Amino acid sequence: MFRIFFILVILLFSFSIKANLNDNWVVSKVYISDTVYTKKVSYDDPIYLNRIFQWKENVIKTNIYSGDQIETCLSYNINKFVVNFDDILNRKMAKNNNEILTTKSFDINIKQSINQIDIFCPNINRTWTLFEKNANEYLIINTYDSILEIKRIKHQNIEPSFSCSIARKSSEKLICQNIYLSGLDRSIHDIYYNIKKYYDYNNVQKDFEEIYSNQRKFIQKRELCKDENCLMDIMYQHARELHEYMPLVTPY
Repeated sequence: MFRIFFILVILLFSFSIKANLNDNWVVSKVYISDTVYTKKVSYDDPIYLNRIFQWKENVIKTNIYSGDQIETCLSYNINKFVVNFDDILNRKMAKNNNEILTTKSFDINIKQSINQIDIFCPNINRTWTLFEKNANEYLIINTYDSILEIKRIKHQNIEPSFSCSIARKSSEKLICQNIYLSGLDRSIHDIYYNIKKYYDYNNVQKDFEEIYSNQRKFIQKRELCKDENCLMDIMYQHARELHEYMPLVTPY
C-alpha cells in the first residue's frame, strides 16, 4: 500500500513540474560577476538575450545551451531538489579556492535555498539545469562569469527588430513565423546598435564604415534565403562575427 502511494506521489510531483514549466521562455537578463575574470560577456549581453526555451508536455527545445543549434530533448527525466545557491556558484563558477562568489557578486536578488531542476535528455545524452528564482523566472549558469535569466512569455512569439505587420520579403515572413529567428533578429539588431552607439560616442564614425558595410552585405545575403535553416545558419554566423566588435561594459 505504501509503495503504491509513493509511486502516485512521484507521478504527481513529476506532472506538477511539467505543468509549471510548460510554456515559452526567453532569456530576459544576463548577469555577470564583478570579478576581474569578466572578459567575454557584458551585462544584458545581446548575444544571449532573446534565446529561447520551449517546454511542451513531451518535448523541450532550446538554443540556450548549444548556441548555434536548436537542441531537442525527448523522453526526458526530471530530478528536483533544494540547494544553496551560493554553494552552487562557488562549486561551479569560482576560478580558485581564494575566490568567494555570492549572489551579490552577480547582483541577483534571490533566496539562498532554491529548487534545482535537472533535466536529463537521453536522446542527446545531456543534462540541462535550471534554478528556480520564482514561478515565472529561472536561472541558468552560462559561462564561468555569467548567468542567464529566462522569463515566461505568455504569447507564442517574440517581436523581431521590425514590425511583422509590414513584412513583405520572404525572409522577413520566415523570421516572423519562427520564435528562434525572431529572437536572433532582435539580438543582431541590438548588437549592431550597441556598436554604433560606441563609435558615435567616441566620434570615430569613419571606423564604423566597415561594420556598416558588412551589415548591409549580411541583409542582402539574408534575403536570398528561402527556408528557415538557411536563415538560422546565416544569422547565427553574423551574430557571432558582429559580436566581436561590441565593446564590453564591465563593472570595474
